[in-house]
Amino acid sequence: MTRHYTFKVLYEQINSQKKDFWRTNIFGTLATLLLLPIPMLIPLLVDEVLLEHSGKMTEVISRVYGESEVWVYVLIILSTVLTLRIIAFFFNNKKIFYATKITQKISYLLRHRILHHLERVSISEYETLKSGGIASKTVQDVESISRFAGQVVMIALSALLMLAGIAAVMFWMNWALALLVFILNPLFFGFSKILGRKTGELLRRQHEAYELYNELLNETLELFIQVRASNQERSFFGILQKRAKEIEKTSLDYGYKASVAHSSSTLLINTAIDIFRVLGVTAVAYSDLTIGMMIAFLFYLSTLVQPVQQLVGLVIAYQSTKPAFERINTLLSFSQEPHYPHESDPFDNKKTTSVSLNNVSFAYRNGRRVLHNITLKANAGEKIALIGSSGSGKTTVAQLLVGFYPVHSGEILYGNTPIEKIGLPVVRKNVALMLQYALFFNDTIRMNLALSEVKSDREIYEALGAAQLEAFVRGLDEGLDTLIGKNGIKLSGGQRQRLAIARLILSNPKVVIFDEATSALDNATEFHLYKTLAPFLKGRTVIIIAHRISTIKQADRIYLIDEGRVTAEGNYDSLQKQGLIKEDFDVA
Repeated sequence: MTRHYTFKVLYEQINSQKKDFWRTNIFGTLATLLLLPIPMLIPLLVDEVLLEHSGKMTEVISRVYGESEVWVYVLIILSTVLTLRIIAFFFNNKKIFYATKITQKISYLLRHRILHHLERVSISEYETLKSGGIASKTVQDVESISRFAGQVVMIALSALLMLAGIAAVMFWMNWALALLVFILNPLFFGFSKILGRKTGELLRRQHEAYELYNELLNETLELFIQVRASNQERSFFGILQKRAKEIEKTSLDYGYKASVAHSSSTLLINTAIDIFRVLGVTAVAYSDLTIGMMIAFLFYLSTLVQPVQQLVGLVIAYQSTKPAFERINTLLSFSQEPHYPHESDPFDNKKTTSVSLNNVSFAYRNGRRVLHNITLKANAGEKIALIGSSGSGKTTVAQLLVGFYPVHSGEILYGNTPIEKIGLPVVRKNVALMLQYALFFNDTIRMNLALSEVKSDREIYEALGAAQLEAFVRGLDEGLDTLIGKNGIKLSGGQRQRLAIARLILSNPKVVIFDEATSALDNATEFHLYKTLAPFLKGRTVIIIAHRISTIKQADRIYLIDEGRVTAEGNYDSLQKQGLIKEDFDVA
């Protein structure tokens, strides 16, 4: 079972990018160290230049430049401050670059993990998946997690270092005031944790609202023709409007309360700063703290706000990201189809091979048994037909043959080799399943025929010719580069099935399974199609699932399946004499 994606896994992914991680932290550290002395420099001018308290800063400057006017000291300190800020700016930009690089790598790794898992998800799980929900998880939730990772990489070390440096300076200036400041810090983090939990729950609701909206929107657009044909546009788009309203409500709740949480945290911190400003003035009045040092202390106190807010924000982000982890893990928890090792290849160096089912029983998940001890065989190069009423289990047999579902008992053999020893990728490379309802991408004819493989125009047109579609495609203005619309909507039902047959021919399989593959064609067209396909199918093992007598007659042997059981076997003439075959589209 795939390990769930957790904060520990996220840390491991960050840690795996050691070079960029250390570059981020080195540049962040250098930027922090350069910025650390800045709040001290200008206040020291107040003490050492304006109030004429001797000090090391003016002493060093005088040693280099001699006794100078006030404006010289001011210009030197200003130049020093600006130089430090510019160099820190350069280092900080470098830190952001490497942190962003890590963040985007984590986004990629997480999406790769999800897609790799979905690639092997079982068909039984796939049947319940909704593309809109998956899209929401792979976009919004992945971005939430990668943003949090970016915050961890950019903020954690530099903020802690800045905090430690400021603490050291403040304790050196006035330990009593500094102690009060840092006693309050744990209260900020406790408060931020509470806020983070509340905003995390609101963020979860917002993402759920987006997911429901995306699911219905995708399905409505995919099935828009059916929606319009049923005159249900107002109904479906009305539901979409309601879900859009829910997004507005949840987004308002999250956006407003997250802003309130952030402003509450800022209010708490700023209130504490105001109190310490008053305490600073009091310390000047009743202790040896100078005015310049008091100003410097208050500067550091204001500077302290940034790392504290960053760490508080990190705590809130941690709480808010938890729902994203949970939602990602719902995808990673989907069961995968079994992985069969490739130990033997019965197709290797052969034009075809035999196919057999031995005592195969099967039931869909949480359902009644569909197949009961099915035994049948197609010898190498033989053409068999499976007939029976709708729902008898014929299509289930076809799906088991290509490993869409694992059998509950019995075995499926190619040659004399069980499917479990061949490996599903090898089976699907050599066995083509032609479905009744062919599916197509909203792309060109070329792409829908070749899919991910490189095929020449000559090979493609040869396949189209065998499927009796070459003349039609050559007559199109764009030819093979013609877009066919969503699921081939620009083609007729017959053209779609012939295009699917051309795709099958182009894949050059060694075993062919037709599952009502020519049902959208009229009898005459089907007859001519099979006649044209005859040279291609010759010598290949063919399994035909059909109702038409014209199709069934082609078979060397016929199996009658009734309620998941093989009830009769023989050639066409023998089954007809027994009264088991009556007429087209009607099987006894």
